[in-house]
Amino acid sequence: MPKPNARPRRVLLTVALAVCAAITLAACGGIPTGGGVSAGDTVNDDVELDVGFAPQGPRAGATQEEIMQEFIIAATNPQADFQIAREFLAKDFAEVWDPEALTTIRTGVGTQRRDSDTVLNYSLVSAAAVSSDGRYTEGPPESVNLQFSFVKEGKQWRISEAPDGIVLSRDSFDVVFDEYPLYFFDPSYQFLVPDVRWFPNRSRSAIRVVAATLAGPSSWLAGVVTSAFPAGTQLGEGLVDVTSGVATVDLSEEARSATTLERERMRQQLSASMVGVSNVVITVGGIPLPIAETGQAAAVTTPVVEPAPLVLHDGEFGFATNENITALGAISTKIAALTPTAVTLARGKTEAAVLAGGIVYIVRGGSAGPLAVDTRQGLAAPSIDNAGFVWSVPAANASALRVFGIDGTVHDVTSTLAPDARVVSMTVSRDGARLLMYLATSSGPQLTVYGILRQDGVPVGLGEPFPLPVSNETPIDATWVDNRTVATLSAADDETVVRSFGLGGPSVVLGQLEEASSIVGGNAGTDGLRVLSGDQLFRPRGTSWQQTGTTAQLLATQQ
Repeated sequence: MPKPNARPRRVLLTVALAVCAAITLAACGGIPTGGGVSAGDTVNDDVELDVGFAPQGPRAGATQEEIMQEFIIAATNPQADFQIAREFLAKDFAEVWDPEALTTIRTGVGTQRRDSDTVLNYSLVSAAAVSSDGRYTEGPPESVNLQFSFVKEGKQWRISEAPDGIVLSRDSFDVVFDEYPLYFFDPSYQFLVPDVRWFPNRSRSAIRVVAATLAGPSSWLAGVVTSAFPAGTQLGEGLVDVTSGVATVDLSEEARSATTLERERMRQQLSASMVGVSNVVITVGGIPLPIAETGQAAAVTTPVVEPAPLVLHDGEFGFATNENITALGAISTKIAALTPTAVTLARGKTEAAVLAGGIVYIVRGGSAGPLAVDTRQGLAAPSIDNAGFVWSVPAANASALRVFGIDGTVHDVTSTLAPDARVVSMTVSRDGARLLMYLATSSGPQLTVYGILRQDGVPVGLGEPFPLPVSNETPIDATWVDNRTVATLSAADDETVVRSFGLGGPSVVLGQLEEASSIVGGNAGTDGLRVLSGDQLFRPRGTSWQQTGTTAQLLATQQ
């Protein structure tokens, strides 16, 4: 989820910083540590600091415990490569300590235990982490044990040995780190698809963003998106300079081989990825790279839809303003006549994927009647992508996924989806590059995003799964909130819970309703969400939900 634009001047930084060694992220986002947490003295790290606080170096005569806790506070400032934090380390160790290897985000407070005269053990619980290349993951809470060794340099204690990486509380992470969506093109070059990373916000963030963009997308987007930069392109010696909103990015010699169109796309890709930049100048060896305007339409980063909800209301299908329905012409009449149970409207508003009477139809404007394309038993609600392909699957067999061309031509889609997984919800992202699946399986609910693999524009397979940390509550529905966030409805006791999940960011509870049945995304992030409960349409208001004044029998998705 994007962070708010405004932050309070003062925040409570509950910081526990240590270093984590030989820790790799598990597929579920957990942090293996090898060993349980032993109880000990609670480390009270609660310090009220200004956002611009500049921590101090070690005090003369400080004990090992004090060195450790002051080091914890110092690491909230990543400026100058964590220069202040390094002052707490022994000289030789300060030169090799890598604070960027892994950032572990802890919950609650840690505990401290002395293992020997020169060794302290720090124990904590973590449920989230950021890798060295900025990839954020969440998972079940896991125990982490960190060991600090101390040595005297002169008469002062210094940390002589500890694992690489840092650990921050959730509050301090929200202050020290920012979200940076890196953008890559979909195969049609009509859309820019985000790959979210997190970097310290006061330490070379522009260089990190450009370097990560040049390195390419995360593995789950490999083969799904593409970069405009020629293979092998890296940062040049001039690196990145941002002055008055203009970024000058120096690249290696490989960039010269780019065509005129590729150069324009390179600049667009960097402009989208670099937050707060109004213009990008690309240089090679310090010399500006000529970039001519080609007249090609710029790729879309944030596809938008009609702000009004799309509903079936008293036999009419269209956009709702309170109880008034605005139809879309002939296609609305055709959809309403089918008495549908699920509808997804294509971006051009001239085609729709419709489930009615257990059959999936393609409905088009004009004179042609609805085309039945999938008559298999027990079909889930279909989706339609921005290339006009309708996605359909039997709810009881997720592996039997198919797409249908606008003329009804069928194409099987290969995937690793399990045959016994029940499909609760299936929705293609508005950029057409990703598929959101909400599944009920024998091991519990699964919320997963897959990259869509295409050949000549036709979907042929799903890429590596990108799992999200969904709860064990009964799954009801899921939707895209925007291009880097999804949301779910799930049943817990007598309530329906709404949650959002950043693709590479934190998950957030958005409140509860009674007996909600469907959810769709709109514009403006989570403010654009709409939920159908009974025949009443609700919208978010803070952490609660309020009626919109619209009643409906069906809430449709706008692609």
